[in-house]
Amino acid sequence: MALFSKKTTLVHNITYMAIMTAINLIFIVLDTFVPFLMFLLILLLPFVSAVVSYFCQKRYYIIYAVASAGLCLIFNIPDTIFYIVPALCSGFVIGLLLDKKIHPFWMILSSTLIEVALTYAFIPLINLMTNTDMVSTFLTIFGLQNFAYKEELMHLFILFIALTQCSITHFVLLTEIKKLGVETDTRVASFIPYIIGLFACLAIGVIFAFTYKPLSLAFVALSFYFAVFLLIDIVLAKHIWSYVILGVTMLAAFIVFVIFFTKIEKPMGFMLFGLFPLAICLTSFVKIFLCNHRDNN
Repeated sequence: MALFSKKTTLVHNITYMAIMTAINLIFIVLDTFVPFLMFLLILLLPFVSAVVSYFCQKRYYIIYAVASAGLCLIFNIPDTIFYIVPALCSGFVIGLLLDKKIHPFWMILSSTLIEVALTYAFIPLINLMTNTDMVSTFLTIFGLQNFAYKEELMHLFILFIALTQCSITHFVLLTEIKKLGVETDTRVASFIPYIIGLFACLAIGVIFAFTYKPLSLAFVALSFYFAVFLLIDIVLAKHIWSYVILGVTMLAAFIVFVIFFTKIEKPMGFMLFGLFPLAICLTSFVKIFLCNHRDNN
């Protein structure tokens, strides 16, 4: 039975899911007894579930999810809820979107947001069930329990881990299915949704800066995900004028950053990093406008 191939029979599906369930169990056991391996392991968790979701028939996935969660709960309740369950959910979404051949950008983003949302949802549950502050425990591992901006750091870390997990999973799976002759559509009909998404992240970040400051930096960080994609498009377009516009906007962003960074109360000065994705966003918008104007003429 090939590791990366579609499973069509009940026996192949059950056997494959049993193997992947065992891998999840090994992960949680290692995490329980060898804690320093935790971060290496959690990066791989969504990949295991995504493989099951994509290569096995979807109607059997619930069996795999229940078996994985149930067995892992025996060894470590908090880490199973905090790591395994979100990975099971995001992995299923990844496999589903791969089947639908959704653009990789949106696959990574949607699965990341699902993982982040579930992580936040389960933190109070873990605290209630185990009478332990999961966030404080996590910060203590790194000796950051007395760090002045530990709450901001925690929000950034949750986003970073989820985005890294989903990115690794997508890139590995896309590479493997490409070997099977399965192609994912990477064409982009319009970059406007990406521009709107970037601007929305920055706008939400500003709103949280006045309402709940610790979460604002996470949305600024998320805007860089959109910015990288738009920047790649600007570079690949090979328009000299777009490079000039990008240089001017980035220089302006840098000047504003230097002038105001030390004048804004910490850690909110880091919100000014959002000026750089904003510069890329503006450049992309001008590029689209000028290209459309040229095509219409």
